[in-house]
Amino acid sequence: MVDEQISLSGESIDVTPHPRLLAVLGDIEFAPWQCLAELIDNAFDDFLSSPPKDVSPRVAISLPSRDSDHRDAQVWVSDNGRGMSLEHLNNALSAGWSSNARYGKLGLFGMGFNIATARLGNTTKVRTTRAGDPEWVTVTLDLQRMASRDNFLVPVIREPKDDPAEHGTQVIVSDLRQEQHDLLSRQQSKIRDLLGDVYSYLLRDRHFSLLVDSKAVRALLPCVWGEERFVVQRGEKYPAYIEINKELTPLKACHSCGRWQDLTARECEECGSTDLEERERRITGWLGIQRYSHKSDFGIDFLRNGRKILVRDVRLFAWEDPNEPGARPEVEYPIEVPYEGRIVGEIHIDHVRVNYQKNAFEYNTVEWKHVARTLRGEGPLRPNIARVAGYPTNESPIGRLFTGYRRLDPGLKCLVPGDGSHAIHEKAREWSKLFRKGEPDYQDDHIWYEAAKQHDEPKVIVPPEASDTLADGDGDARNRLDIPEPTDSQPEQGDPTPPRETEDQKQERYRQSGSVLHDVSGDYALPGFGNALKVTVYAIANTEVTDTNGERVPVYVQQQRGSDVHVFVDFDHALFTEFGGDPREYAVLGIAEHIRDRRGSHQGLSSIIAELKDRCLPDQKLTPSALGAQAHALLDRVRVIMRPVIAGNSEGFWAYVVEAEQAAAEQRFAQKGLDTDWQQARESGDWILYASSAALSRLIQQRPGEFLDGRVFRASYSSFTDNHARALTVNRLIGYLNDAGQLAEHQTRRRPDELNRGKLSCRLLEAELVDIEEVSP
Repeated sequence: MVDEQISLSGESIDVTPHPRLLAVLGDIEFAPWQCLAELIDNAFDDFLSSPPKDVSPRVAISLPSRDSDHRDAQVWVSDNGRGMSLEHLNNALSAGWSSNARYGKLGLFGMGFNIATARLGNTTKVRTTRAGDPEWVTVTLDLQRMASRDNFLVPVIREPKDDPAEHGTQVIVSDLRQEQHDLLSRQQSKIRDLLGDVYSYLLRDRHFSLLVDSKAVRALLPCVWGEERFVVQRGEKYPAYIEINKELTPLKACHSCGRWQDLTARECEECGSTDLEERERRITGWLGIQRYSHKSDFGIDFLRNGRKILVRDVRLFAWEDPNEPGARPEVEYPIEVPYEGRIVGEIHIDHVRVNYQKNAFEYNTVEWKHVARTLRGEGPLRPNIARVAGYPTNESPIGRLFTGYRRLDPGLKCLVPGDGSHAIHEKAREWSKLFRKGEPDYQDDHIWYEAAKQHDEPKVIVPPEASDTLADGDGDARNRLDIPEPTDSQPEQGDPTPPRETEDQKQERYRQSGSVLHDVSGDYALPGFGNALKVTVYAIANTEVTDTNGERVPVYVQQQRGSDVHVFVDFDHALFTEFGGDPREYAVLGIAEHIRDRRGSHQGLSSIIAELKDRCLPDQKLTPSALGAQAHALLDRVRVIMRPVIAGNSEGFWAYVVEAEQAAAEQRFAQKGLDTDWQQARESGDWILYASSAALSRLIQQRPGEFLDGRVFRASYSSFTDNHARALTVNRLIGYLNDAGQLAEHQTRRRPDELNRGKLSCRLLEAELVDIEEVSP
């Protein structure tokens, strides 16, 4: 049967590789996903140049199973592109000659194809057909056999087609290398995610389809703030999303070597080729701010013809002084505790050359350097460093994002979700995972925005003062108790009684009037307590919360349909307004009680709460390390705001610092490994950025009038004529500052009440600080 369907035509094609391929074929390292990407690129090239009209562009990859043997295993890559003629196939498989121009294509179907297939296995079969062709054209490349012979002629096999309208190309790699097989057969999910990242633009915006083992590859979508979001720093508006669209001067591109030529050139200055083509050159895309911060998941994606060459690249966040040859680039972002970044972007630079592995651009070219200048400017991002180096303020796109969003202070000021006391970075990252899973509620940025907004709002709504209540005590009491106003006439006999509010109506009223506390809402699950609960916590104000018996309660927990649970917290309840209880703490207590009762468990409530907090609320941990990081960031902010005052008389203020603290500041400066001179830091006042908390306290005690009255701290000082009143003000601030210093600089084991005191001191110190934009330049 097989012999009847397949005929040997007697034809052959010459696929002799160029000598340079033989020299590099075994040396270039390609990860398994990179090998697959090379084969995908050639299919996507075809889609970009001529999209299929009858079907959606699709590439399907089949990988070997986990229990397969590498000698029998195969890798299949199939597309529904146009297919190739025999001549095109011959050119495509000639390793030293590529049918794809150096610009305008993803693939380098000679060089890249042979490197990728040789890395995967020893034998490669290519089958291709065009719509209307009566047969498949198939060739098989056995590298070991070809290398042992004197010629590289490969026989052509023609196989009849069942459907003449069928079109596309299949690449089948067999006799896999052991190490490649082991990775491919065990990393399907990881490979799927990597490809979804690298090809996210083509999958998302060009609607290409990519499957791995019959499962669709999902594009990794950027989780960024909306185009309408912005912050205001020093009275200037900084948008969270910046569109990039810079048109460059058109030039001629050499299809042979890839070098750009002047429009008047007739032949390439590099290789002498006359195969030149005038092409448009443009830098397009966007830069923006991610809705969450991360230690490594940030940076700029650089794309060439739709494929990411650099993924979350951070090289433009470092500055290298051109006046100091050989100097190491100095990282400028992120430099704020907790050293997490959130500047991201997607930049298309089709005109910049890449290496054969497609994991780097040619950075020494004029084209790449122009891209770098366009996006981040010439000078440093940090204003102080720029001024010292003789550069103006950096107003480049990256420079503006740096200025507006370098800090991670919770609230709308920096667009950082918080819970009223500190940033909830971990929660924000959890929400990003729901965004990428496609959860509808997390597709736009409203949940992140509401959490940032709620951080700026009071946690507890304090009732009016007693004096205000006395003005209309009877009427206010009637309103709170829902008693109607008295009337002169009695209702007529037989008037219908208003219908009583149902439980569902009451809860809907709570939901409509309340606001969601995102920092304590989310999935709650414990081992041994059944499936996870999807909990939504509502803050209720100006409305009394009652249980099923009509009794007013501080927290009311109700199971909804399925796994949904709604928690209603009465922020006006005396437990919070008079006894200082934390509404969020009692919300968690209610959730824990609900979980225990739902399961009929006898486990202690306190142990359930402890486990819930550990597993579901990591941002609320009260540990020396967590509080130490917060205190460290706060003290850095104090130093930055103090610096303009110090710069006014740097040496004078330096003289107030005792010798041991001076030495400690100099040592911290040395540890940073900065290129600037210590003496210059002494003269400019930058030394304050490295001073200890004890040194800060000493300066404030010695010269309080320089730092209070709204210059660094909001507290009044000079308006007091009584020395004792002045001392009370200064001592209060020094107490807060010393507590913060203990947390930041001495992270020893502490009792919970000590940690709570430190946390409160940090909160009070932060409230005393003026905003940076309020400080006079």
